[in-house]
Amino acid sequence: MKRGFLFGVGSFLCLGVLFGLFQLSNDVTTAAIIVVVAIPLSILVIRGACSAPPHRSRAHAIIGWLVGFLVVDAVLLCMFGIVVIFSNLS
Repeated sequence: MKRGFLFGVGSFLCLGVLFGLFQLSNDVTTAAIIVVVAIPLSILVIRGACSAPPHRSRAHAIIGWLVGFLVVDAVLLCMFGIVVIFSNLS
């Protein structure tokens, strides 16, 4: 499951790199930050996934990939929710 999770996170980061490259024509600074952060992280995560031992169950691998792919979105959603809640308190 660890290998699938890491491949899911790596897939999300690779899509982040593509998104950053597409945004270079619109907003250069934001796109450059996305690309500079996502490229090394995706390389590290995918190398870690390749060195992780495979799991025997295909279902665990697929569920691990799905959770890994969506975990970054869930963390960002929680962060934005916390910001909105605390900004409304003042």
